[in-house]
Amino acid sequence: MAQRDSKHDVIDLIADSFAPAAPNLVRQMFNSAGARAPDVIWSPTDVEIRNPLLREFAAICRVLARDDGTLPDGDINLDVFGDLKEWIMMIEPVEGENNFLYTYYGAGIAQNYGRDLTGHLTSEIAGHVGTFFTGLYSAMIERGQSVYSEHEPPQHIFVRAWQRYIVPRVNDAGAVTGFLALNVPENELRAGLELMIDPVMVVTEDEKVVYANRAAQTMFDLPVVRRDEAFEPATGMPLNAPYSPVEMLAQHRVEDSVQLTIRGAIVERLVVTVSAAQYKDTVYYVVVMRLIGI
Repeated sequence: MAQRDSKHDVIDLIADSFAPAAPNLVRQMFNSAGARAPDVIWSPTDVEIRNPLLREFAAICRVLARDDGTLPDGDINLDVFGDLKEWIMMIEPVEGENNFLYTYYGAGIAQNYGRDLTGHLTSEIAGHVGTFFTGLYSAMIERGQSVYSEHEPPQHIFVRAWQRYIVPRVNDAGAVTGFLALNVPENELRAGLELMIDPVMVVTEDEKVVYANRAAQTMFDLPVVRRDEAFEPATGMPLNAPYSPVEMLAQHRVEDSVQLTIRGAIVERLVVTVSAAQYKDTVYYVVVMRLIGI
């Protein structure tokens, strides 16, 4: 008998075996990648939805929903979700394929993920995470239920966990035609940096930017920081870090320098402070930039 070892067979197995807790197949898939098994809760209560933004999203969806909790598949005005709009995804199945298309991908998700997936397929997401998404969406088509999920992304994504609440969209015949989802990152380190008024970037040892807070996005006109974007092209300044982030963390080093950068026709002078912090299993540079004028 031929072994079921293709990606599509794995997706079918995941879709067939999804239960209120992650099945063994999904657990093994994530554990093999060095991540804990995801949480999957079907038709969750507000108590089971562990994020206040997701609870707010669920409450708005209940107002828009039919009696069975599903959303009609007609046009949805995303403006009714207010500031939550930047964390919304819209997903549709690809006819005749075991695949799903992102038709809307909020700017906040893209900023955290490092890529805008609007117009892209779940099959384009590499590894176990793409397989998990496709299997979960396939299961939702069969079950027609809302779902809460939480999963760890791959190591290179600067997010501890993604928390999602996904609601099926159903046509008048009762068939699931797509999904509306809120997808928010949970990250203790990011939360503190986002509150800082100074521009802050988190940078890998090879000087790739994995995170920029809102102040940095505004200063350097970075609506979406891609994971492969280098610090110097993004800011117009060299990083000037004489030590690796591991050395800086071990020795509690902090490096200050004065740098010049050009924004439009204006030359800005900045005090750039480079330190290091560990997140999950990786040590990063943390770069804080303070304007001091000319």
